[in-house]
Amino acid sequence: MLFDATQKLFAETVRSYARDRLKPRYAGWEREPFSRSQVAELTAELGDLGVLGLLVPAARGGSGADFVAAGIASEELGRGDFNVTNFVQLSSIAALALGNWATPELADSWLPRIASGEVVPGLALTESSAGSDAAAITTTARRDGDRWVITGEKASMTFAGYADAAIVFARTGGPGASGISAFWVPLGDGVARQVIDTVGGKLTARGSIFLDEVSVPDDHLLGDEGTGFTQAMAAFDFNRAIIALGCIGAALESIEETVAYTSTRTTFGAPLSTRQAVTQQIAEHQSRLTAARLTAYHALQLADVGRPHTAEAAMAKWMGPSWAVDAIHTCLRLHGWVGYARELPFDQRMRDVTGLEIGDGTAEIMKALVARDLYGTATHR
Repeated sequence: MLFDATQKLFAETVRSYARDRLKPRYAGWEREPFSRSQVAELTAELGDLGVLGLLVPAARGGSGADFVAAGIASEELGRGDFNVTNFVQLSSIAALALGNWATPELADSWLPRIASGEVVPGLALTESSAGSDAAAITTTARRDGDRWVITGEKASMTFAGYADAAIVFARTGGPGASGISAFWVPLGDGVARQVIDTVGGKLTARGSIFLDEVSVPDDHLLGDEGTGFTQAMAAFDFNRAIIALGCIGAALESIEETVAYTSTRTTFGAPLSTRQAVTQQIAEHQSRLTAARLTAYHALQLADVGRPHTAEAAMAKWMGPSWAVDAIHTCLRLHGWVGYARELPFDQRMRDVTGLEIGDGTAEIMKALVARDLYGTATHR
């Protein structure tokens, strides 16, 4: 991917912030309890940096940038704190949903606050009995005069512990994808939260929300009734590439750290970097990550010109997290016992990135999407 001068400057700016501000605090989010006010301080910084309003029009407080810019932000932030890339993901999805499918009044009310970091948005699709099979959700929304009343449980939701509002997918019609609609739901009265104890990604406060007869105005329906599943798939297409780039950023930072370490660490009278057994491992991971990175940016370029990119995003989504985990694991090993100590970030990075081998579609589902593109039909049933 060849960046122009503006893109290079943006990447350098975000990378400097990630290394100077995020990286020193990375372990703290996992090891120490944190408050909503601390998250607000972080999102205010991200808002000032401009990474939360990339897909928000300038007239609504954003920069009106493109999908590639969101990918750059994710990759560079991933170098400092992989979990922070989730804020780019969810703000981008919310910008797409509110910008394309909300009423102008609703978009005007929320998008400036998302771009500034005042509001943390969430995406509530997955349910305990409907993960990869998203069309099987059972959360319901029923009309009650000029309002909608939503009831159900949403599971494995990023920012479940503190999101201010969420795109909630609920069944308004019959079975299957055509019966699903999307709603913009402030997460206040009638919403209970349960954060789960995950092996990584503590900052994301992943968990469940429980909606008990939550009432929203009719204008909080996003798009037409029955189009929610299509909206979700559109969000997944570009977001999968953004996820991949966040994973790749964390892995590339690990490789840079390992190149520096193996260049100075001496054993048996010579640096580790003089041994092919070491350098070829690094070369292999660098090659894979470069391939996944280029695929992800290609998907985002296609998205920016309005061309289909489902298969390309799926390729990036299965390659990026999987190959990033492998690379980080190798970097840990090449640091020896020092790498196994928690004072270095490899263990945490590996656990954090592993979560995105699952979130937004597993490798198996991604490969099925690629195969469908090749064969022209579903191949996973």
